[in-house]
Amino acid sequence: MTVRSVLRALCILGSLGLLGYGIIQPVEAEVRWLLCVWSAAPLIGLAVWLGASPAPRSVHRSIANVGLVILMGFGMLSLQLLRQQVVQADAIYRYVAISPNGSSTSNVRPVLDSQRVLRGRMLDRKGVVIVDSQQVDRFSRRIYPLTERYDDPTAFSNVVGFFSTRYGQSSLESTYAEYLTGQRGNEWDRLRERFLGGTPHGNDLTLTLNADLQARAAELLGQRTGSVVVLDPRTGAVLALVSKPGFDPSQLSFDPGAADWEVENQRVGHYWDTLLADGSGRPLLNRPAQGLYPPGSIFKTVTAIGVLENPTVGRPNEITCPETFTPQPDAPPVVNAAKNLAAPALAGDPSSLERVYAFSCNTAFAQYATRLTPDLMLATARRFDILAPQDATASYDEFTDLPASQSLSYVKPGFLNLPRGLADTGYGQGELLVTPLQMALVTAAVANDGVMMQPYLVQKVTRPDGGEIMTHTPRAIRTTMSRETARTMRANMGAVAQYGFGKSVDNYTPPGILVGGKSGTAEHVQGAVPHAWFIAVAPLDAPRYAVAVMVEGGGEGSSVGAELAGRVLAAAFETE
Repeated sequence: MTVRSVLRALCILGSLGLLGYGIIQPVEAEVRWLLCVWSAAPLIGLAVWLGASPAPRSVHRSIANVGLVILMGFGMLSLQLLRQQVVQADAIYRYVAISPNGSSTSNVRPVLDSQRVLRGRMLDRKGVVIVDSQQVDRFSRRIYPLTERYDDPTAFSNVVGFFSTRYGQSSLESTYAEYLTGQRGNEWDRLRERFLGGTPHGNDLTLTLNADLQARAAELLGQRTGSVVVLDPRTGAVLALVSKPGFDPSQLSFDPGAADWEVENQRVGHYWDTLLADGSGRPLLNRPAQGLYPPGSIFKTVTAIGVLENPTVGRPNEITCPETFTPQPDAPPVVNAAKNLAAPALAGDPSSLERVYAFSCNTAFAQYATRLTPDLMLATARRFDILAPQDATASYDEFTDLPASQSLSYVKPGFLNLPRGLADTGYGQGELLVTPLQMALVTAAVANDGVMMQPYLVQKVTRPDGGEIMTHTPRAIRTTMSRETARTMRANMGAVAQYGFGKSVDNYTPPGILVGGKSGTAEHVQGAVPHAWFIAVAPLDAPRYAVAVMVEGGGEGSSVGAELAGRVLAAAFETE
C-alpha cells in the first residue's frame, strides 16, 4: 500500500467521522454541524485528488478541478438538506427556542394540526384538574379550571405553559405535546379515529405538584419578583415551582367560538404584547428553572460540604472569623456583612464550622475556599451540577420536564485562579450563577443523606380510558457527599434556625417541627438592593421537604427570605 493510498483512506475516514458526528448533533448545535461540514469538505476534496491519476497541467484538468469544487458544494448542500429534512426533521418541527426574556418561539403548525384534538388534561398529585380542553364546534380550546378554585391564574403559568395558535406552546404544553395530543401513547386510537371518525383525545398528565401548595406559595410570594421551589428530597418530585411575575395562559388561548375571529386574534395579540413590553418584569421567564443569580451565603453550604469531605486540607474546626481577610494584596479585602462576628456570643474567634455557618461569616468561608484550592472547589460544585463554563451545555439536562438553565461556578476563564476570585466564590459571590432549582437540589441532597435525586414534574401519563402509558420512577443522579457529611450539614442548618442568622424561620413553621436552613443576601449590581435567599429542610430529623426561595431585590435573606421559607414550609405541612 502506497503513502498516497494511506493518506486517501485517512481523509475518507476523517471526513466520514466528522459528518457522522455532526449530523447527530441536536438542533440548537447548528454551528457545530456547519463546522463539521466545512472541515470534512477539504478532506473529501483531498481524498478525490489523491485517488485521481496524475495528469499534466491542461484545460481539461482545470475544468475537472472546477467541477470537483462545484460537486463538493452541491454535496454539502445535499448533506444540509438531509439533516434538516430527514435526520432532524421531527426535532426541527417541534423545536422551541427560548429567548433571554423567557418568551418562546416555536413552530405553530403542530398547534394548528392539533386544534381538532381534545388535548389531554393536566392534574395535580391529588387529582385536581389544572388544565383541560373544551370542544367548540369542530375545534378544541384550552381551558383552566384552576381559575374556579384559586384566585391567582398566574400561579401555575410557568409550569403548564401556554398553548396558542399564534405563538406556539411552552413549558409542559411543549415538552409533553406528543402525549397531550395522543400522537404518542395511543397511536392506534388516533389511527382509528382518522378512518372511522370521532373526536381525537389526547393523554392526561398527572403532575407531582400539590396544587394547593403551589397556589399558597404564589400567594405568599405576592407581588414580589422571585421564585419558590419545594422538593421531596427522597424522590426528587417537584411539589411547588412558583415564578413571579407570571401570566394568565387563558388569555393566550384562542376561542374558536368567538363571534369575530379578527377581534379574538387582536385580543390574544394585545395580551402577548403586554407580556413582552418593557417594565412587564419578564413574566414568560421561568425563574426557578431558567433564572441565573449569584447565590450569596446559601452557597456556603457547598463550600462547607467541600471542607467536610476534605478535612485534611479544609480543617473544618480550625477557623477564625476576623473582620477582614486579604487573600490578594492588590485587591480589596473580604469583609463580613455584619460587624463584630468574632464576639463570643456570635461566631467567636477561634470558631468552628457550625458557628461560622450559623452566623454566616464571609471571612471564614473565604479562608476555607483558599484552603480547598480551585480544583477542590470546582470538584465540589461539580457534584451538584454547578459546572465550569467549558463543561456546561446550553441547558441543565437532568431536568427534562421543562427548559432549565445550567448553573455555573464562574464565567471568565481563570477567574478561580485569582486568590480574591476563589475567596469570593467560597462565600457565594464571585462569578457564581445558579438557578433556584439548583440550590433546592443542593438542599435536597443534604436532606437525603447526600443522594441527589433527579427532579421531575410529571408522575404519570394515562390514556383517556385510564390505562397508564408511562410512570416516573425516582432516579438518583449521584451521591454528592457521605452520609456523615450530610448529617453534619443538617446539624449546621439546624444551628442557623436555632440561634444563627436565620432563626426567624422557626417563627413561621408549625410547633414541634425542627427546621434547618441557611440565609443568603446576594449582591448583584453595585448599589442595588441585594437578592434575598433562603434554603430550608424540614422536619430536620427525617426531612420530607427541601425548600429554596429567592426574592429579587428583596434585601436581607435572614429576614425576608427566612420568613417566606418558613411560611412556605408551614403551607407544605398544612396542605399535605
